[in-house]
Amino acid sequence: MSDRLATILLPGLDGTGDLFAPLLEVFPETLEPFVISYPPDQLLGYRELEEFVAAKLPADRDFAIVAESFSGPLAARLAGKCPAGLRGLVLVASFVANPSWGMLRYLQFLVRSPLFRFSLPGFAIRCRLVGPDAPDQLVAEVAAAIRTVRPVVMARRVREVLRVDASESFAAVRVPILYLLGEQDRQVGARVADELGEARPDMEIVSIPAPHLILQCEPLEAARRIGAFLKSQSS
Repeated sequence: MSDRLATILLPGLDGTGDLFAPLLEVFPETLEPFVISYPPDQLLGYRELEEFVAAKLPADRDFAIVAESFSGPLAARLAGKCPAGLRGLVLVASFVANPSWGMLRYLQFLVRSPLFRFSLPGFAIRCRLVGPDAPDQLVAEVAAAIRTVRPVVMARRVREVLRVDASESFAAVRVPILYLLGEQDRQVGARVADELGEARPDMEIVSIPAPHLILQCEPLEAARRIGAFLKSQSS
């Protein structure tokens, strides 16, 4: 058995896990990554995804969970049950309850599959996810990852975000928590990190000069922060 800490990587809204590639290239040697991808053609909400992921967690070794964006509530639910072997939780530009402002919280009925039948334009990806200076290749990779998921599945996941509240599970987490905050994040901003910090004053918050997709835009710094945090939990 490897002496590296098993590190479960839970992806963002696309669920493919493909966008972890930049992070995996610089992943700390002390950690052994395990990417869990979500089925692109199955209508699974947070409850079903929790069961899906729980069945894949290590049963015979220590592990940590790194959850990106959409996967935050899922990770909170899993960690809140205090599974044996869990050593740490990392939330990356994420949330545990609906992060939307104002009326956006109540527009679930407008989120339907036709909204996702067309490729997300490059300017929208730059504006909301990767920043204006992101390389064309990254923009193309994000668009490609989204295209692999059925529109009806993407719509279901967005509706899940709009109705989710895993705050109680988050409060029940008994392992150390790290939050990576993108300083230029236009999807999930500092307000969410502050609210989570109020709920869990012991949570470590680290700001990184990056847009929403921190792991793709600043993989080296993100890997360094994750590695240092998890090393302190497994030593």
